[in-house]
Amino acid sequence: MYELKIALRQILSRRRQTSFAILAVALAVAVITVMMAMLSGFQAELVQSSIENNPHIVITPQNEEEKFIHLYRYNSARIAEKEGVIAVSPKYQGQAALEYRDNAEGISLQGVEPEAEDAVMRVREDVIEGSFLSLVHTRHGIVLGDKLAENLEVQLGDRVNAVFPGSQTTSFKVIGLIHTGTGADEVTAYARLDSVQHFFNEPGVVSTIGVRVADPYQAEVIASSIERESGLDAVSWLETNAEILNLLNTQRVLVNLFYLLIYGIAGFGIVNTLITIVAQRTREIGILKAMGASQKSIMALFLFQSVILGAIGLVFGIILGYIAILVLQSYTIEVPQEMYFGLQTLPLEVEPLNFVYAAFFAFIINIISGIYPARKAAKLDPVKAIESA
Repeated sequence: MYELKIALRQILSRRRQTSFAILAVALAVAVITVMMAMLSGFQAELVQSSIENNPHIVITPQNEEEKFIHLYRYNSARIAEKEGVIAVSPKYQGQAALEYRDNAEGISLQGVEPEAEDAVMRVREDVIEGSFLSLVHTRHGIVLGDKLAENLEVQLGDRVNAVFPGSQTTSFKVIGLIHTGTGADEVTAYARLDSVQHFFNEPGVVSTIGVRVADPYQAEVIASSIERESGLDAVSWLETNAEILNLLNTQRVLVNLFYLLIYGIAGFGIVNTLITIVAQRTREIGILKAMGASQKSIMALFLFQSVILGAIGLVFGIILGYIAILVLQSYTIEVPQEMYFGLQTLPLEVEPLNFVYAAFFAFIINIISGIYPARKAAKLDPVKAIESA
């Protein structure tokens, strides 16, 4: 295939222009792969935090005037039997004050069955001191968020007083500290369900029932089924985080437009290089056509050049992008929490499909970029081309 040989010869004869064209493509692919890694990291982190830091389904009374779920043990047992449900945790949640010496903090006091709550929320993974499951054997034990403990200036083994109007002040022993990396660490306090029910003078009822399902993306379907069968209100994490998920979808569209702009800039580098070659190789093109080369062959010659330049550029771009991602991953880059839904560090996630997408679209753009100069060269009149040289 003589077109390919000529294409390689013309590329190698203009090394400076060739290098700039390859560099334009490589930088475009590298920038896009890094941005894709950032976007994938942000999305994965947000979805993961939405899934892991909250129950997949939260069940509450259907009547807004009703504060509590009665017969919660019966309802929990029925929900646990549903297909796709792997854990159920009833919870009594109330606002109270926690006092230690001269310090006092408002808290969200959560009464739970420790083993059930751990099955739903994986609380043990967040424990940094002490033990969450020790609540099972400690009637008046309490597990605090690490920021809350810091504000109260308490340590493991200290006793804190829970205070609520109309309730008897109750002393709890600190038996564990947790860190979730969210604002909940400043207000969360776990205690046994029966202890909290007794503290608030509300025996036999709970505020919510948390549910964990095998497939988080089926939570909406399971929540609807629970509502129909139990008469309770069931809200999935997908519904709770609908605004964030919609924002991510909108962001994905905008980012894709940005990708196209970057690819377009790289494509102009290819176009510029090939147009320059057409201008400088007019005589050679005329001679080829005079020797019998068809318009199809001339177009193929320049499209080969576009493909070669693009292929080399995207290979270098993928390598450069991968190295850049690894370098950025090796550093902890902090971002303001208010900047992106409370995330504290810049997350980057290497996904092979991102590199495949970047390479595919870069390759397509490069072929498109070669069409105009290829058509221009193919339409040259051989006599005029030779005379004008």
